[in-house]
Amino acid sequence: MSLKDTIRTPGIAYTRSPNGCNQQVMTQITPEEREQLKAIAEQEMRSLSGTLRMLMLRGMQGYADDTLNAS
Repeated sequence: MSLKDTIRTPGIAYTRSPNGCNQQVMTQITPEEREQLKAIAEQEMRSLSGTLRMLMLRGMQGYADDTLNAS
């Protein structure tokens, strides 16, 4: 998904998710992980879900980079 695909188009109904993000994933985290997430969210001035998505995307990119380097 490119940056262009996630930018909002004026006149279209507003949602809190980036464009194209309509699939939910449920997960369980420990209380300590939640506190860490809350601290990062405050520092980044993001919601918990937005922060978790950012961290997931960074982790997926790191995984892809590691996998590519291992080949």
